[in-house]
Amino acid sequence: MRALVLIAAALLLTACDNTVYSRLPLLTEAHEGGDPEFRPGLYSISGFEDRCQFDGRLKLSLWPDCAVGLQFERGRMWLVTSHQRYLAQTQKFVPGDPVIVQFHWSTDVLKDPRAVAPKGTQNPFYGWDYAALDVVRTDRIGQIMEARMTLALCGPSSPGQGTEHPFPGLAMTGTNCAATDLADVRLSLLKSAALQQPRTIRWLRDSP
Repeated sequence: MRALVLIAAALLLTACDNTVYSRLPLLTEAHEGGDPEFRPGLYSISGFEDRCQFDGRLKLSLWPDCAVGLQFERGRMWLVTSHQRYLAQTQKFVPGDPVIVQFHWSTDVLKDPRAVAPKGTQNPFYGWDYAALDVVRTDRIGQIMEARMTLALCGPSSPGQGTEHPFPGLAMTGTNCAATDLADVRLSLLKSAALQQPRTIRWLRDSP
């Protein structure tokens, strides 16, 4: 049950369909220009409220079984519950307005035997995904404490489907799409902002 909760939380951070990914990472050290970072600590993420109501101010060990938080530390993100902590993503950031994030999912969050790894990387979970962060609040040294996140989408779509009209430069693979150029990802992020409700990632405290 808790494994399914973690997978559900992971799905909140990436679309099931209509997601832009790349088979190889497009963001390299040359693109980064210095990393913005989330302040290390425990975070909440919006979009989970309909599945679980809880008080994030409580110690993590007192959270109900349905509750999932995020923990950030040095370019890595964990999914955490009252009993589990799984490395979910490794991340690279490009500073700007918005901040661009490239993330690579860890199979630690897919331990459920029903989540079978596909051959190759025709699934965004097994490639590199992209999102934009609109920073809402930082601490005194510029670390992100609150941000709104939007995913790079393939194009306009109906719920649970891909798109028939992908944005320029994107090649459809099933109901998702592959990018081979960072410029195409940037264009997708620009156009995707109007197609989705952003997730809010908010700092709770430094220590879980």
